[in-house]
Amino acid sequence: MSVFTSLPKFSFDVADGDSGAIPDPRLRDLARYWFARCRDGLVPRRTDIDPLEFPPLLPNIILLDRIATPQGDRFRFRLAGTAVVDFAGQELTGRYLDEVLPPTYFEFVALTHHLAIQRQRPVYASSLYHDKGNFVNALTYRLVMPLRIKGDEPEQIMVCQFWQRRAETGPWRGDWHSVKPEITVIAGLGG
Repeated sequence: MSVFTSLPKFSFDVADGDSGAIPDPRLRDLARYWFARCRDGLVPRRTDIDPLEFPPLLPNIILLDRIATPQGDRFRFRLAGTAVVDFAGQELTGRYLDEVLPPTYFEFVALTHHLAIQRQRPVYASSLYHDKGNFVNALTYRLVMPLRIKGDEPEQIMVCQFWQRRAETGPWRGDWHSVKPEITVIAGLGG
């Protein structure tokens, strides 16, 4: 596993990058997998994605349905991998994203989902993780990928998400007080 060499950026500013900008090799490979399934300038269909092609990532996969409401889109968990459920401490299937995340953290996560849909590209994001009690207990990094079901517009979001708790050793070796949110739209393949 590679070690992060720089801090995430401060602010909710959105950067553009390529798959080489993703520090985690698992997420970088998943971004390349997603781009390889794009056809005719459209995001992949859900049926283009075969989870059996990336079994080590399955515990960290989230599949969300985009639900249109008069107030705007909501995201409902269709599936949450075992690592996701274990970290969240609750079953998520059938629940809405805004029901399980604290409001300020929800805004950050929802922004990544909306960007993936609007730009029709994967979005890499990293931030501190806030649980339901709004207690920061980990660094999290994720790849958010839009998917189509029937039409030309994305109707689902697939997320692959990893966490590193404060007490664990892992790829992040920095000052926890200096972690700032980072959002990068992945515009294409790269290094």
